[in-house]
Amino acid sequence: MVIVDQRFFPEAKSVSVSKILDLGTCVLHKGDPKFIVQNVGQIKEARPNMLIFAVRKELIASLETSEGYALITSPEIIKEFGKNILSGAGVIFISKNPKFAFAQACSLMFPSKGNKTVIHPTAQIDESANIANDVSIGPFCYVAAGVTIGKGSVLGIGVCCKSSVMIGENCRVEDYVTIEKAIIEDYVSIGQHTVIGKEGFGFEANEDDIQRFPHLGRVLIGKKSSIGANCCIDRGTLQDTIINELVLIDNLVHIAHNVEIGKKTIILAQVGIAGSSIIKENCIIGGQAGIADHTEIPSNTTILSRSGVTKSIETPGVYAGFPAKISTNFWREQVILRQLARKK
Repeated sequence: MVIVDQRFFPEAKSVSVSKILDLGTCVLHKGDPKFIVQNVGQIKEARPNMLIFAVRKELIASLETSEGYALITSPEIIKEFGKNILSGAGVIFISKNPKFAFAQACSLMFPSKGNKTVIHPTAQIDESANIANDVSIGPFCYVAAGVTIGKGSVLGIGVCCKSSVMIGENCRVEDYVTIEKAIIEDYVSIGQHTVIGKEGFGFEANEDDIQRFPHLGRVLIGKKSSIGANCCIDRGTLQDTIINELVLIDNLVHIAHNVEIGKKTIILAQVGIAGSSIIKENCIIGGQAGIADHTEIPSNTTILSRSGVTKSIETPGVYAGFPAKISTNFWREQVILRQLARKK
């Protein structure tokens, strides 16, 4: 069985256990540092010299008949299963975060291809643009006057960078992205068809007339943030829309004008965040959740999927429902409502 389809991905590069240990996110529990890992796969497909990881106890049973694999797992799983089911492992690593350590090892086995410095002849680049020497710019891109692109960055097919946009070093901008009024720091990735810096939805009505409110702010995106495909991040009105560093944004997310997203916050697919909201650090916003305008969510808060935040949250915690409330209260109310419904 081919685990990684080599029509789409390169053949895995073999690495030694010692190289994985050098990453510093796991320690060796069993095996030889010279042991060679040749491929990666799912736990149920474990075979000799394959690297797998285990964080869910219910999947461990599938390893009972496997031998010669390399496993990254947690101390808890070792304690519960190590002497029995895991006896066939050739190598066992222990990590506080096995999935993270596995992802790091994969980066050794499937290294990113070096960036070829290619500017496609169909790309239109204004002579005033400041493009580093080793930037790659794909077919049919448009780079306007005053744009700056740092070394090692890549623009895919049909990317549009409007006037004075700044893109840092080692950024990856996928196909058909449009960027305007934005400053993007280093190591940022942006998925296909995303629009950054467009004018937001701001109007003021006066008797029989409507006036569009000016959007004179920018979008600022911090280092190592990741923005998915088909997202829209509006520029600010009289202030900036700010995405801080290490923010992870899934596909199909809309972030309105003047929003600020704190460091290491995760936003899942189909979330909508209305204007001037502030989401602080280390938050998780579940899929299809909605955040009303001018609300604030404190650090270390989780908003469960399909919840609606209609006012600011004061206490960190896990929130659910519409309007969003502490999740234990929400589920208790749901139980009571079901009980009432059965009585009728």
